[in-house]
Amino acid sequence: MRFQLRSRRRVGVLLAATLVTAGLATAQAATPAAAQANLGGDPAPAQALSTVAQFQGVWNSPPTSLNSGETVDAPLLGNGDVGVAVGGSIDDQTFYLGKNDFFSTATNAIEPLGRIVLAVPGLAGSSYHVVQDISKAQVEGSYTLGGETLSSTSWVSATENLLVTTLRLTGSSPQAASVTLQDGLGGTPTVSSSSGGVLDADVQAGTTAAPGNPQARIAATVRGDSSNPSGNQISLTLKPGVTYTVAAAIESSHDTSDYQSVAQSMASSLTPASLAALYAAHEAWWHAYWSRSFVQIADQAVEKSWYGSLYLLGSVSRAGKYAPGLWGNWITGAMNWNGDYHTNYNYEAAFYAALSTNHIAQMGSYDAPVLAWMPNGEALAAANGFKGVLYPVGISPNGTSAVDSLYNQKSDAVNLASDMVMEYEYSHSASYAREVLPYLEQVGSFWQNYVTWDASTGTYEIQNDAPQEGDAYPQTNSVLSLGLVHLLFQGLIDMSKALGVNSPLVPTWQNIDSKLAPLPTMTRNGQTVFSETSQGAGWVSDGNDIAIQAVYPGMQVGLDSPADLLQTARDTITQLGNWNSDNSPATLYAAAAMVGYDPSTLMAELHDEATNQSYPNMAVHHYGGGVENLNVTTSGLDEMLLQSFQNDIKVFPDWPSASNAKFGDLLAYGDFLVSSSIRNNTVQYVRVTSQVGGNLTFTNPWPGHDVEYSVNGAHKGAISGAKITLNTSVGETIEFDEA
Repeated sequence: MRFQLRSRRRVGVLLAATLVTAGLATAQAATPAAAQANLGGDPAPAQALSTVAQFQGVWNSPPTSLNSGETVDAPLLGNGDVGVAVGGSIDDQTFYLGKNDFFSTATNAIEPLGRIVLAVPGLAGSSYHVVQDISKAQVEGSYTLGGETLSSTSWVSATENLLVTTLRLTGSSPQAASVTLQDGLGGTPTVSSSSGGVLDADVQAGTTAAPGNPQARIAATVRGDSSNPSGNQISLTLKPGVTYTVAAAIESSHDTSDYQSVAQSMASSLTPASLAALYAAHEAWWHAYWSRSFVQIADQAVEKSWYGSLYLLGSVSRAGKYAPGLWGNWITGAMNWNGDYHTNYNYEAAFYAALSTNHIAQMGSYDAPVLAWMPNGEALAAANGFKGVLYPVGISPNGTSAVDSLYNQKSDAVNLASDMVMEYEYSHSASYAREVLPYLEQVGSFWQNYVTWDASTGTYEIQNDAPQEGDAYPQTNSVLSLGLVHLLFQGLIDMSKALGVNSPLVPTWQNIDSKLAPLPTMTRNGQTVFSETSQGAGWVSDGNDIAIQAVYPGMQVGLDSPADLLQTARDTITQLGNWNSDNSPATLYAAAAMVGYDPSTLMAELHDEATNQSYPNMAVHHYGGGVENLNVTTSGLDEMLLQSFQNDIKVFPDWPSASNAKFGDLLAYGDFLVSSSIRNNTVQYVRVTSQVGGNLTFTNPWPGHDVEYSVNGAHKGAISGAKITLNTSVGETIEFDEA
């Protein structure tokens, strides 16, 4: 999606200087480097859990942006399938229910599933204090009027599609309350009730019936005292000192054909013991999730945003479930751009956040809608006279599409391939390569037949491929497509060699990769910068960062690249000046770090994203950008702390001077978990765990000094060199320290 650039609020140089010289309160005592490096066991889980527990979203008044068709400012819950946004005061509090699979087959747009309205009218005008506790994945509320206080705790089970809210009243007077079930647009659904006190509401996706349209049941019950279902409402009386539990099971026809009975059974069978077991499983899931990695930096706002983005990622995506669209599973009404899988960067960007943060399991939902569209992609390519696959800008689940137009772009399928290539390069998973290789081969087939040979330059050119939606032809050598096609063929070559397949095709792919046209450049304000095309769009100032996307997500320029290419990339970022615009933040920060852009500027701009551009729920918000913005502070910060995409691990490659920091178990190319710390401008240690074995190459973080190293706690001696390569075995942990 492409939009006009809005005005932006910049952070001043003084703020940047303050941030980079601040102490690192949570990270580092004055521990000798060797002692840090030789800590027994893996310190990452404990560090991660203690760090994330610091961060919460806080509201002292109800959220106000709930029905704009985009990112909401409400407290958020989710389990990778069901999402809940909590809006309104306690006298009319609405739990907006969304579900990743609730795409209407009439429109191929995602639709809201339902609403649950909790009303305690006697507390109208009460105070409002709500906390989104990301470490526990729950929302806690406190509402006081006079001498009466109602406390609430809500969570969406990490392991079942169940929303649970506990209520406890303190004071002297009982309060009448009601729980009302509504459809996704606030209307009255078809309801039924059973003798077990369960109220069932049946809903469909959207207002238009169509073959295959998903249906769902919300089965709600109240535990703790007597309650009375009538119509679409459960009435109860809250007594002081009594704990009440409101629970709603949510199942769709995509979950099971028996969705109605499954939801009803789940709700009716709830007991204090079963709820306790569900909460224990919920705690265990999030405990394991948070234990996978950590960062600790001086700027607590940016650190909070990193963890907040990961909370939202864990809430929005799960393997085996439908993938999240533009706005995730927080669907409150009619969503902009159909809430679809927008293929020209939006869909892809949200999942990039799972890679370097070591949450690669959250990638598990990404591939299904892409692979399901392959027959259509082959047909669309053939209809346009091409081989391989061709994808439009907006696909939906199960081989459907919300937007069929190509907008003169050929790059959507190769854009979709970027996540697959990156996942393989990070994981080196042979089983994953086998799963996605058929798709990547088809994308490769398109491009190896689409590029044209220019004998005068000795290069392959890409013609009639618009970098921006709707750019009129001619559009030659889109910098975005050049970067992504390089990445595609590099991934195809790596996967094919690892699996021992495609030997006749590998030389063809290598030839194209080595002879693609150079990234186009031009002069702007006296600086050489990347151009969007060699012919066509040229330079465009509209809030996008297409001119730098050959760096990220194209992964074609980094700190090991020639100096002139790096300078062109840095100057391009300066000329773009798009830090807080609508379309660029999801990829711009990572690109800037990858080419060594001024780290103090980067940190200051990330601070602005984490504060002025974020909601209390920790969602970074820009118009037209939804869950893609989960990648702003995650990959942006990670690439400042750790780089590996050129198969050379670098710790703190683009880090502000005099700023202490520490990270644990970030993921590097080759499936290496990397931990390190920097204090007083000196790296304290490097710890690497090799999860699949293979060669480990890293840049010596102590230039001119030898490196002491140990393997699984056994000292091995000293090694030297600017770049060091070691062969590793599966499961080995290697610890490095300055000699």
